[in-house]
Amino acid sequence: MEKGASMRGARWRPLCYALLGTAVAMIGRALQRRLFAVEVAGASMTPAFEAGDYVLVTRARPPRGDAATGLVVCVRGPEDRLLLKRIVGIPGDSLRIGDRVFVSGHPLLETYVHGDAPVESFRGVRLLHDDEYVVLGDHRAASTDSRDFGPVRSEQIEGIAWLRYWPPERVGLVRREARRFAPPEG
Repeated sequence: MEKGASMRGARWRPLCYALLGTAVAMIGRALQRRLFAVEVAGASMTPAFEAGDYVLVTRARPPRGDAATGLVVCVRGPEDRLLLKRIVGIPGDSLRIGDRVFVSGHPLLETYVHGDAPVESFRGVRLLHDDEYVVLGDHRAASTDSRDFGPVRSEQIEGIAWLRYWPPERVGLVRREARRFAPPEG
């Protein structure tokens, strides 16, 4: 009787493996539609990201309102290149970009910024319309961003950076930097 029972189990085993393989393939395909990998190629996002870092990006549009500010997103830039940038301006914001970013006259506190912005990249006040976002690199002097190509629309945002998975010593979730304003001067 034991021999017959083990033979019946042996007949089901290939079917179980086939079902498991199909399930794994379906999950893999679903993840491919939701995630993609980006290699950081330059210095525009240092120190948060270094050249050679690999980041998983979730295919998604930014959330509405302040929840979008501080997110690192992947946008289509000039020449259809993928660029990692941080959202600093959202629809309805009035922005002035200079050595600091001012939102409706209030200086944005950007602890993630590296280096000084060159004077030629300063931009005057601009009111962002519905579905317009300003994205800037953290290393302003080394970044091609909204100062060069203007605000981006949500359809130009390919996704939201989610996880740095390479190099191993820098593996971790990509944090959103909540919008904060510097105390008034004077």
